[in-house]
Amino acid sequence: MGQVCPPKVDITVVVVGNRIGSIGRSSKLRAPVGAQVLDGAGKFLVPGLRDMHVHLGGYDSGKKTFGQLLASGIVGVRDMASPVEEILRLRTETRNGTLLGPAMVVAGPILQGPLPFTVPALVRSVADGAEARRTVDNLKAQGVDFIKVGDTLPHDVYFAIADESRRLGIPFAGHVSAFVSAGEASHAGQRSIEHFGSAGFQAVLIAFSSEEAALSQVAQDALMSAMTGGLSPDATLFGADFTTRLVNTYDARKAAALFSTFARNGTWQVPTLIALHQVWDSKRGGLSQRDIQSEDRLWAKYAEVLGAMRKAGVKIMAGTDVPLRSGVAPLHEELVLLVKAGIPPMEVLQSATRNPAEFLGTLRTEGTVEVGKVGDLVLLDANPLVDIANTRRISAVIRSGMLIEPDTSPQAR
Repeated sequence: MGQVCPPKVDITVVVVGNRIGSIGRSSKLRAPVGAQVLDGAGKFLVPGLRDMHVHLGGYDSGKKTFGQLLASGIVGVRDMASPVEEILRLRTETRNGTLLGPAMVVAGPILQGPLPFTVPALVRSVADGAEARRTVDNLKAQGVDFIKVGDTLPHDVYFAIADESRRLGIPFAGHVSAFVSAGEASHAGQRSIEHFGSAGFQAVLIAFSSEEAALSQVAQDALMSAMTGGLSPDATLFGADFTTRLVNTYDARKAAALFSTFARNGTWQVPTLIALHQVWDSKRGGLSQRDIQSEDRLWAKYAEVLGAMRKAGVKIMAGTDVPLRSGVAPLHEELVLLVKAGIPPMEVLQSATRNPAEFLGTLRTEGTVEVGKVGDLVLLDANPLVDIANTRRISAVIRSGMLIEPDTSPQAR
């Protein structure tokens, strides 16, 4: 998951302007005259955190969360679908200094196939390949950073989006459509896969199955039935018949081959374990005891898959897809879940710091605590390598060289 740098002790970090100016032993490096000094004795300094799967929503709702995100140590976000004009306004105002907020990369709407209902502003339904290409052109012209693909895109529409994105030089990321295999998505250039494909359609786990074709057909049939007035696909996709079959037919050799494909193609994974937990919890009222027992086996498989991906060199980033609750950022819980899944704390910490910078192509200027890099830092009261939950124990946050006070609100500077 990235180069592991051992912790250093008795260190002073000097931030000049918005950059890290110098790093050295506290006994040798003195703070410049007139500098604001934070006493870090007994504390732990880490790079600023990034949540690589959020939905800030409209301008006002996004603006309201900025202070809470910064107070939680989150200095950057990747917005995976919000109303395009409003999210672009938020990005502009954080970049030009009108608002104090996290650094933002944004997609605008999620692109889906034709849907039999009216879609909200964060979804854009595209009917065919020609419309898909026009939509990509339009979003690129508006200034989005990447294109978000959804899980209902027909095969030809998905590949029209992939082809047009490649032609225009704009990345695309998101779900894996029920009509596209995880391997196809990787070869098409999809930069990241969220939620193992999607919460219901399980494209990544389906790709590992010895019955891949048959399970893909089950997922497609469930979706098409719902699209033509039938039952929700949840009855099938969260039921024990489907999930048990998914787990029982796991083929380690197929999985290893796909891991190699992901690693070779640079297809990152954002598992969003906290979001998957919430989705399953929301379904429990309609699930049988057998369904719930099968769910437990599915979660064990998720952990096994993440461990195998890590060993195979597949890159992983932390993202949540969950809104703040009572002002608390869910990213800290996501980090805990990744450790529980078997990933070492250092690598989990990197999944929210170094890895996002590598993914975004900005590692030269951010993502680690090094001289010359942007001063995005979090001072913790306890060691996150002993207990990753200690990322919650925030003493101070520095965003681009600016100390964030506990009561910071995203007003004009």
